[in-house]
Amino acid sequence: MQRLVLLSDINQLHPILVYRLRELIGGKTFTLGYIPSQTDRDGIYFNKSKSFFSSIGINNFVYFDVDEEYDERRMEELLRCDGVYLSGGNTFSFLERLKTRGMIENIRRMVEAGKPLIGVSAGAIMMSDTINMAGFIDNNTIGLKYLSALQLVPFEFMPHWSRHRSQLAQLREYSSRTGKKIYACCDGNGIIVTDGEVEGYGDIVEIGVKEKPQWNLEYHR
Repeated sequence: MQRLVLLSDINQLHPILVYRLRELIGGKTFTLGYIPSQTDRDGIYFNKSKSFFSSIGINNFVYFDVDEEYDERRMEELLRCDGVYLSGGNTFSFLERLKTRGMIENIRRMVEAGKPLIGVSAGAIMMSDTINMAGFIDNNTIGLKYLSALQLVPFEFMPHWSRHRSQLAQLREYSSRTGKKIYACCDGNGIIVTDGEVEGYGDIVEIGVKEKPQWNLEYHR
């Protein structure tokens, strides 16, 4: 059973979205594999995230660094987690680190085993076939050429939509050129995918392909 959560951020989430997240956790002891986009030595972002996750019933974490503090010996510990989280950050450098550490297939294995995958901003963009969408919000400072990603959903995800509405024309052109539908999401809102059923919570904007959509979005406002 595929269970994916794509969020723009984790602050002031839509109430029904919070309820659905609690349902995905299932009211049991839950250990979350936390994968940051880059080393967070002082735990500033990790601690902020833990505060949110504790509010939906997650209190056990495996912090798995794919950057400067990477430790391959902890891989099995990560794979035993009940779910996995991909943080925000620069999408290009995050993808490069995941590929360098051989994490793409490991994350896919966890998803295929029915474990929830929660992605925020860059972490959510990563669920598409490629991270081409990141070019609209991030700088590819490392010159990453191969942008293939987790390939879990057939659409593109655009976070922080309230900041990027001015790019609507470019996004329409991109969708027309690639044949990919784009779901643009404002902060506080998000999408949950369970076995091909796509649910949008809050202010989600559909951009591009209208005819014969691969997956339909059911709205909860």
